[in-house]
Amino acid sequence: MPDWESLAEQLKALGVNLEKDSRLTSARAKKYPIENVVEGQFRDMIYGQVFCHEEHYPSDHLHGKKPLCPSESISTLCLWANASPYALDELQDFIFLDTETSGLAGGTGTYAFEVGLGRFTENGFQLAQFFMRHPGEEPALLAGLTEFMDGMKAVVTYNGKAFDIPLLNTRYTIMGMTSPFNGIDHFDLLPLARRLWRIRLESRTLGNIEHEILGVSRGNEEVPGYLIPEMYFDYLKTQDARPMAGIFYHNAIDILSLAGLFSHMAFLLDEPNADKVQHGEDIVALARFFESMDDYPQSKALYQKALQSEISEELYWETLERFSFLLKRNNEWESAIELWELAAKNNALYAHEELAKFYEHRTKNLAQALKWTNNALSILERDLLPPYEFHQWQEKFTHRLARLKRKSARSN
Repeated sequence: MPDWESLAEQLKALGVNLEKDSRLTSARAKKYPIENVVEGQFRDMIYGQVFCHEEHYPSDHLHGKKPLCPSESISTLCLWANASPYALDELQDFIFLDTETSGLAGGTGTYAFEVGLGRFTENGFQLAQFFMRHPGEEPALLAGLTEFMDGMKAVVTYNGKAFDIPLLNTRYTIMGMTSPFNGIDHFDLLPLARRLWRIRLESRTLGNIEHEILGVSRGNEEVPGYLIPEMYFDYLKTQDARPMAGIFYHNAIDILSLAGLFSHMAFLLDEPNADKVQHGEDIVALARFFESMDDYPQSKALYQKALQSEISEELYWETLERFSFLLKRNNEWESAIELWELAAKNNALYAHEELAKFYEHRTKNLAQALKWTNNALSILERDLLPPYEFHQWQEKFTHRLARLKRKSARSN
């Protein structure tokens, strides 16, 4: 008869544990499936099932302090995005999209385990979040995304051109499926947010924009975005879906903020002179935006309004300079000269240069050109400038002075 006690001792010495693994028992006992944590249903796709959570928000829903559904024309937004000229009633053909991924660096090894989608309907805004319980459900998730996007003409994201859409396109390719993003317009709101709020806000992350601009404060359910990949990998190991509730919340707020931000941007670009635009920094940013869009009447009106607004002294003189060159490009010389003379009183060297150019080349008034050139050289003698800037200006004005003296001598 075998000596079981001796055999057990030998196996134990080799590292073999004959006792029941309490960790496995504990893990099985603590499984919490996603359907017990987040309300939703399983959708049957050709590739299998995918879990989907849906919510609906009425047309008058406010996200923070701003309306979720836009009421102003989106024509300027379309022009900025190089998109088709959509009307408001075509917003039902727009998809608002945000992904939660297994990594933040992208690449073929990264996949989107949750995709949040939103779209306007006749009665408000519909939110759908597709979630895969394990990587084997990725084809079903992608199929669910394609089905939800059927007939859509445009997608709205925040940094989606650099991250979300390339990532999803890669996943569709790897799975041998056709991407629904081919051939549709893309509104990536991050570059526009940077242009509109670079002056006023240090950070233009979606979280900071939604808080500062939309007035959204996230609840205790919120989880930091950088923790989400790790939380999902923990879920794959434990099958405990309870932490996923925070990720669903995070993703839902992102989608709502996308729609609210789109709506607010439409308002700003459609009515930039409205009294509701109260921050001077925002008025300056709008003036720069419309200048970049070659909308001279709108940018001129906004620059004029900005100079009457409460802005810092530094921003005031910077704005005056940009406005003066806008006037110059549009041959409004009298208005440009008025601004240059004002800036010259503040010892702005660019203004002295522009005045000298004007009188030398356009009116042939060499005496005035000499006056502004000599004034600039006097400023250089008494004001302390960085060496490179000093030598650059000194070279310009001494060269101009020599030329003006030669011209004056020939004319006498």
